[in-house]
Amino acid sequence: MAAGSHHRRQPAEESNAAGGGINIVERLPPDILAEIHRHLTFLDRVAFALVVRRDTGRVMTTDTPWLVLPSSASDETATLVSIADHKRTAAVPTCDPVMRGGHVVVGSSHGWLITTDAKGALRLANPIGGLVRARRLRFGGPPPYDSDTTWGSTPPRTFTLTADQLRRCFYRKVVLSASPRSESFAAMLVTAPTFGVPAFATSEDRNWRFAPSREGVEDAIHHDGRFYSLTYSGLIEAWDRDVNSGGFTSKVVAPRLTVASDDKRRKYLAVAPDGRFVVVFNESKEVQEGYSRRRWTCAFKVQMLDEARRVWEEEPDVIGDMAIFVGVNSSICVSTTDHPEVRAGCVYFTDDEIGKASLRQETRRSYSEPDDDLRSVSAYSFTEDRLD
Repeated sequence: MAAGSHHRRQPAEESNAAGGGINIVERLPPDILAEIHRHLTFLDRVAFALVVRRDTGRVMTTDTPWLVLPSSASDETATLVSIADHKRTAAVPTCDPVMRGGHVVVGSSHGWLITTDAKGALRLANPIGGLVRARRLRFGGPPPYDSDTTWGSTPPRTFTLTADQLRRCFYRKVVLSASPRSESFAAMLVTAPTFGVPAFATSEDRNWRFAPSREGVEDAIHHDGRFYSLTYSGLIEAWDRDVNSGGFTSKVVAPRLTVASDDKRRKYLAVAPDGRFVVVFNESKEVQEGYSRRRWTCAFKVQMLDEARRVWEEEPDVIGDMAIFVGVNSSICVSTTDHPEVRAGCVYFTDDEIGKASLRQETRRSYSEPDDDLRSVSAYSFTEDRLD
């Protein structure tokens, strides 16, 4: 506007209309937004999240899981699938480059995804609308082994990994304490079995800092304000941050699982709707069919902690009316009384052996491999003792 010229001041309503208007929904208090969101269907939640850009992570946090299907490098949208809403799907813009081809998802918390790219970098992204700034996290250095052998489940040694090996064979899972858009949050990294040592980063210190775990961390969750981990030997540890050093240390908070010392089943840690710890065991194997074909299959067992008696229960009906979702991204228990659209007495799972899965993808034969679909995403019924 040139100096000396006159300009009529527009009324607020007119100015807002000319500039696209004020998003009234974005100004609603968080509790009202949450209440609106609670009454929406899956597709409506996605549309709502695209409007409420203030905190899409909170808006997309649901009681039942949803899947993000992989996309190629040229795809401009990603497909979200709701298990609870009869596998209904929705397409959302992808966050370039965090959610496009070549990125592997290694965690999901509070509506956010943690991905790793071909260079081994870990990034945070929200899958709704490409609205999120990618946040790169770095390593602050290896654990100070020296003569200390309590940092992981294997003896101290030196490893040299390529960037692609970091993605396939080092990262196993990342868990967030809160949305990265909150004022303060922390992240816990679970490394592969060969290493076993966990690492932590915070909003104040984005560098990963390793922490000692004598028996190694197989799985981890964040619950009721704390990180909890499950060791390979069957102990549950709670992690707290030292206010002076900033480092994380753990203490055992539950009796050891009733498992054999040589038990090789994959274990997942979750929390039941009533707050009790749940451990899910996955035993996968290949069985011979005929002379030339081997068929992949798996079966699950569940143990739940009886806190009053301080023992683990493994009765056939211990799962009750729950449905359990497990995977490298996150593990949760859902009440089918509150969510009857989810099947009771089932474990929904995804293929979370990232390195092995990528190798199978690269070496897949030209003819169809019928087990791939069951291995990638499936459900196991305790009642029927079979995969669906």
